[in-house]
Amino acid sequence: MNKAVLAAAIAIVFLLVSGIIGYLSQIDEEEKPAICKGTAACFIGKVTAVTDGDTIKVEGIAIRLALASAPELHESGGINAREFTLKACPVGSTVTVDEDDGQREGSFGRTIAAVYCGDKLLNSALLDSKLGTISKEFCGTSEFGSEDWAKRNGC
Repeated sequence: MNKAVLAAAIAIVFLLVSGIIGYLSQIDEEEKPAICKGTAACFIGKVTAVTDGDTIKVEGIAIRLALASAPELHESGGINAREFTLKACPVGSTVTVDEDDGQREGSFGRTIAAVYCGDKLLNSALLDSKLGTISKEFCGTSEFGSEDWAKRNGC
């Protein structure tokens, strides 16, 4: 085989491999919603249940709101916090779940995350409504601890 044919074959293989890698990279970027931060899991799904003010299920996966804590249902304000969350992110609505890079170990089998209901960040909305309180003990650990909404609420 002469050198020109060999060089052309190598160039074609290089271009094909580069194109495939570029295409696969593009698919990967398209799969991760633009609103996502960090490197932990991030996905779009349907709300399948609202457990209480700071815990929902998305596609059956239990999600605990990062940095936001609401009273338990049997505590004062617990029902109001759950109703707020139900109104903000009703069962059947589409949400984006952005797992907290700093708390990937979860909490009692729940994924700790920021949850976007449309363009509204549920974590922030719950805190701003005063139906929940900031979990200050996680401000230094959470990837969201330096976000404006977290700082505004006490991080």
